[in-house]
Amino acid sequence: MAKKKKLLFVIWSYTYGGGAEAILSNLVNRLDPAKYEIDILEYWHSNIKKEETNANINILKPIIDSTKDGHLKMWTVKILLEHFPSILRKIYLKKEYDYEIAFNMLIPTYFLSKKGKTIAWIHSDIYFLKNEFYQFHLQKKAFKHLNRIVAISENTYNSILELYPEYKDKTVIINNSFDFNKIEEKVKEKVTIKKNKFTFLYAGRFEERKNPFYLIDIVKDLKEVTKDFEVWMIGHGELENAVKEKIKENNLEQYIKLLGFKTNPYPYFQKSDAIIMTSLSEGFPTVIAEGLFLGKPFITTPVGGSTELANGGKCGIIAANKDEFIKGMQRLIKEKNYYQKLSQNGKEYIKQFTYQKQIKKFENLLEDINNEKVK
Repeated sequence: MAKKKKLLFVIWSYTYGGGAEAILSNLVNRLDPAKYEIDILEYWHSNIKKEETNANINILKPIIDSTKDGHLKMWTVKILLEHFPSILRKIYLKKEYDYEIAFNMLIPTYFLSKKGKTIAWIHSDIYFLKNEFYQFHLQKKAFKHLNRIVAISENTYNSILELYPEYKDKTVIINNSFDFNKIEEKVKEKVTIKKNKFTFLYAGRFEERKNPFYLIDIVKDLKEVTKDFEVWMIGHGELENAVKEKIKENNLEQYIKLLGFKTNPYPYFQKSDAIIMTSLSEGFPTVIAEGLFLGKPFITTPVGGSTELANGGKCGIIAANKDEFIKGMQRLIKEKNYYQKLSQNGKEYIKQFTYQKQIKKFENLLEDINNEKVK
């Protein structure tokens, strides 16, 4: 019997309730436990959501526990990660690994071995690094020692090549995959919420990158054209109070409902009519993909992964500005045949993003790295 390969996944947080966490959970739970011994190390433990992982997955002690660690430890760890990561590796890792995978950009990539077989898995475009001199060079230094850089969409891939063209030969695309069977089970949960109008669903953190204020501005203008809609917002984050205030200031309470963070958001997906996303950047949006599986068309800003998921406008709408958003939302509300066409197209198109394909690509990637010469 072949010896198990030891895999270490390093992720910024495995307890924050984000898309990368869900993708990692799907991946590790589907890897063959007879072939792999898997550890997960999170940099930032927040205790917001516990991801479902199989019994064979070993969750290591987090580097930072935000529920109890003080600022002194946080700053000390940050300095060590950026300049002396080997010290932290001695503290937090008790064994050697065959492969180490950073499941986000920046901090997780700093932690990886400079001598072992390593991968960075990038979940959004990195154009913002153009304006971050210090982080740009830290990321460049980390990328230098990697065997592969995985981009989850064409947009992510293009951003990596634009900023770091010297790493083109080791950058590949592996789209996210989704456990649709799990969604089918979770969508059955009963929830009590009144729905009277065409409903757009926003599901994501209330943070600057997700751009929730832009959504409020869109709703403010759309209600001047039609009043036959509402928006449900699921999530939490540092901008939550500011979002509440802006909704109140603009008298939009009857158009925007804040539902809070939901451990199981899928029944709300099912009850809504379409997904709306106003992000400034994304990788391969989990919210949109899961919505398509449930027959929900989408309208979004032109962010990473949206081109693939829109499928040439057959599954969703990409809106470059506020006017396009309003026109697109109106069309979804009023044109039933158009809506139904997008809904059916989306349910069929999303079937190609199954975990089986992602697992095969991942295992092929490990094999390719294993056949290369030592760094």
